[in-house]
Amino acid sequence: MPTIQTPELTQLPAGAVAYPDARELFVADQQELAEHLLPLLSIDASLINPEWSGRLHLLSPIEPHEGLVGELTEHCGFGSELLKTNWIGFKIEHGRYRLCGDPRYFFLHPDNAQLPEPQRNLRSELQRHYAEQHAAYQTARQRYQQLGYLTWPEDDEQRLTFIDEIGGVAEGYGNWVETVEFPMDIVEATDDSGDIDVWPLSPAGRRFQHVLGVPAYHYGISGADLIVMFYEPVEGLVLFCFDWS
Repeated sequence: MPTIQTPELTQLPAGAVAYPDARELFVADQQELAEHLLPLLSIDASLINPEWSGRLHLLSPIEPHEGLVGELTEHCGFGSELLKTNWIGFKIEHGRYRLCGDPRYFFLHPDNAQLPEPQRNLRSELQRHYAEQHAAYQTARQRYQQLGYLTWPEDDEQRLTFIDEIGGVAEGYGNWVETVEFPMDIVEATDDSGDIDVWPLSPAGRRFQHVLGVPAYHYGISGADLIVMFYEPVEGLVLFCFDWS
């Protein structure tokens, strides 16, 4: 079953919250994640699958200014099986997200102040990028609160979708599938359709199920051309990867 194209979702889905409060999304001892990850949407999991419960939160990393999220620290040992360059995994604990790895995965984490810069002035450029994106996020959030829908900064009439693709099975045509190696179950159609279905796999070998996909810019920020979100309900894991057209 392919992902479902949902151009009609220019209205907020029932029970969803746009631009949720970051303080309510992360576990108490990882509140600093709100500096690195912008919360875009909080939805009831049953919207995707009626057998699921709880809430799932769509996030967008501010990193990178250029390149892929996590690549600046990929040789520092901060990652895990679910925290790699271009892949970010979380464990749900009492409705909140815990990063599946060391928060120093994000280059601008305060404890990374002594890490060498791969290129000159990278840290200061990334700090400016962070400041710009936090400001853009707040502007977009305020605009949404005033209008009640997503739109371009310079065009209040055109409505953008909260979600582009929802549920079903992720199709293996995006570059997120091959940009960085990740364990996956890939099934190619045996007919002439050419369909390729993809399920990332948890460390226990369980399939992550596709939740949704949407461009970061729909929410007024820079970032991936498609944020792809997955959920593994048995272990309570959420996984994000990022497609760059």
